[in-house]
Amino acid sequence: MRAQLAHVLWIGGGPQAGKTTLSRLLAGKYDLAIYNLDWHGAREHGSRAPGPAAAAFAAMTMDQRWAAPDVPHLVERAVAVWSELFALVVEDLLARPRSRTIVAEGPGALPWCVAPLLSSPRQALFLTPTSEWREKVATRRWGADRSGTFPGIVDRARALANVKARDALLDARITSSCAELGLRCERVDGSLDLDDSLALLEDQFREHLPATPNV
Repeated sequence: MRAQLAHVLWIGGGPQAGKTTLSRLLAGKYDLAIYNLDWHGAREHGSRAPGPAAAAFAAMTMDQRWAAPDVPHLVERAVAVWSELFALVVEDLLARPRSRTIVAEGPGALPWCVAPLLSSPRQALFLTPTSEWREKVATRRWGADRSGTFPGIVDRARALANVKARDALLDARITSSCAELGLRCERVDGSLDLDDSLALLEDQFREHLPATPNV
């Protein structure tokens, strides 16, 4: 499995860390393919017999998903759903040609799921945002009142508070897991501009990138 996925570079970590933006920049500069775990999870994996956690989540109302559970339950449910869907991610990647390097990115690329697939720790990088940076990104994306999030929900305020607390606990778990597994995890606080952030990715993935950029 490690040999079959040696052409895959993984970018995981918490929501609002800039994974998708940086993946696109890296892919554009080096002509890499992109695999977005969230996109495939939302559009394809639901029809491919997901596990019980993912199926139960899909059947819930927005309030049942985000407002009703306590925060520890939200964390465990997120880990369970992403772990189930990760098996489908691996199936997808194994089916793709190995002639082109792939950047696989998304919060579902959890370090304990990714680690067994790595030929080298330099194939993976995990990003976790500070609470201040996550709030800034979320405000820019959805507005200060988050009116664009949780369509159809009743208790939006509780859902927002729950998700913020969930993401903080997930960040801590990801950081701790990376330390245990010997994987690189970087804290994102907005102090680096896009060029410097891209340089961080290039430094991590250097031995797996083409020698000449696609420019």
